[in-house]
Amino acid sequence: MALAKYFSKNLLALSQVLKNANSNQFQSILDNTVIGIAFNEEIKKHEGAAALDLSVRLIARLYPKINFINLDSSNKDVIVELKKLAASINSKIEFVTEQPSVVLVIGNCAIERSITNGPVYFIGSNGWVTKFSSENPVRVGNTNNPLAAGVAACIGASNIFRYVFSDFLSSPEFDEDFSLSLITLDTVDNVPDAKNKTVDIGHAHLVGFGAIGNGFLWALKNSPFLKGTLTLVEPEKLDLSNLQRYILAEERHIEKPKIELAKESMQGSKVDLRPFAEDWAGYLNKKGWNNQTVIVAIDNAQDRINIQASLPESIINSYTENNVIGISRHFDFINETCLACIYMPSGKQKSHSQQVADNLNLSQHERFIRDYIFYNKNADDQLLNLVAQANNIEPEKLQAYNGLPVQQFYSSIVCGGTLMELRNDHTVVEHVEAPLAFQSAMAGILELSELIITKAGLRKEKMNIKTQFYPLSPIKSGVNPYNHDFAKDNSGRCMCADQDFQGLYMSKWKTNKNS
Repeated sequence: MALAKYFSKNLLALSQVLKNANSNQFQSILDNTVIGIAFNEEIKKHEGAAALDLSVRLIARLYPKINFINLDSSNKDVIVELKKLAASINSKIEFVTEQPSVVLVIGNCAIERSITNGPVYFIGSNGWVTKFSSENPVRVGNTNNPLAAGVAACIGASNIFRYVFSDFLSSPEFDEDFSLSLITLDTVDNVPDAKNKTVDIGHAHLVGFGAIGNGFLWALKNSPFLKGTLTLVEPEKLDLSNLQRYILAEERHIEKPKIELAKESMQGSKVDLRPFAEDWAGYLNKKGWNNQTVIVAIDNAQDRINIQASLPESIINSYTENNVIGISRHFDFINETCLACIYMPSGKQKSHSQQVADNLNLSQHERFIRDYIFYNKNADDQLLNLVAQANNIEPEKLQAYNGLPVQQFYSSIVCGGTLMELRNDHTVVEHVEAPLAFQSAMAGILELSELIITKAGLRKEKMNIKTQFYPLSPIKSGVNPYNHDFAKDNSGRCMCADQDFQGLYMSKWKTNKNS
């Protein structure tokens, strides 16, 4: 079987979306699925090349068998490079010639429907417009803008996922023909001509280089029309489980600092990358607090609130939840909804130690777990044996984690999906987000899109605070896309209601936003 080394994290992501299935069923489905990727000479265009590159990066992370279908004899060298890319992501992957279960077609490719017993999905783009069809080929534009092409790849991957795992989705629905403008974030009837234009992003700060940050940087590195400076704030190393949805990461990057992956990815870009290997607090202490534009690509509410407390002039935030991709815009701390408003806690919440205990299936041992966390103790035989007994796992299978700091142990065994794989049952961990790769990638691409649109003044009308997509639902289903407002907190608890915060914000940016 050619499943990736990090399949346990894939299993965790699958279990949160698909119900009533276990590890053996997921493995059986994947082992019997072949994904076909077809393309013609349109991949020689920048948009076509971007859509193909991201499609391979997404598909190779989950599916163990790929059939590359070359519809143009001049693309022989491309096949070699695509196989190298896929194998760098999953060294166990198989390249086959057997009939594909489902086919993704990039560009205006004529293809015989008899090539597969399953569906054929066509993706394309034109500048800022994403195009998709389940019936007919769609063209690829001739611009140097990869953003809509990247979104098309994500939506194509989403439809493939829905088809392959349709038996485990309550009411699977698939996309039909549509064109989606990334500027209006709404469907369009006519695809306008796209014009190339150099855009200066100024000095932006990207906080977090996880799965969403990978999507952001993939789009950035493939956008030759951009210039400016990007400071990247990220303190961690990349581990094996990250490969499940870090679209720029390859197996050779495991255990290397994430900022090294970022620097490698941005070689040759006109955007000056300035990596900083500490967290946001460390960055503020060393580099200062006057940070005009902050791009938030982290996965917890408290860190988002802390970023808002540092009072950047503007914030673009993205997030992934269970079957949700979201973008929020925060350009006026005084008069509009701030980032902290969205993440203001309501009601009682479980403590971190209780969440850890619950996910280890040790709910009744919260005080025991709390001591390990509070004193930063290492995982030892007592803890490992307790976890093994509670989850019906042979204790020997956990010995590899003996001696790890408890938070690292928890991250590896729960967040990395190992515990779920060893349990081999239907249990789903509750407080760990493990979105699918196409969700995180699309969130990151949309985040860069928002930055460019804002800097270039491309949007004629002001958008609502939030835009949400539901990636396992069709774009034209009535809920996709969904632009909606989010009221400014009126309880008086949020920092944006505090006069001291307001005064500091005004003094930092010397604006007239209060008038």
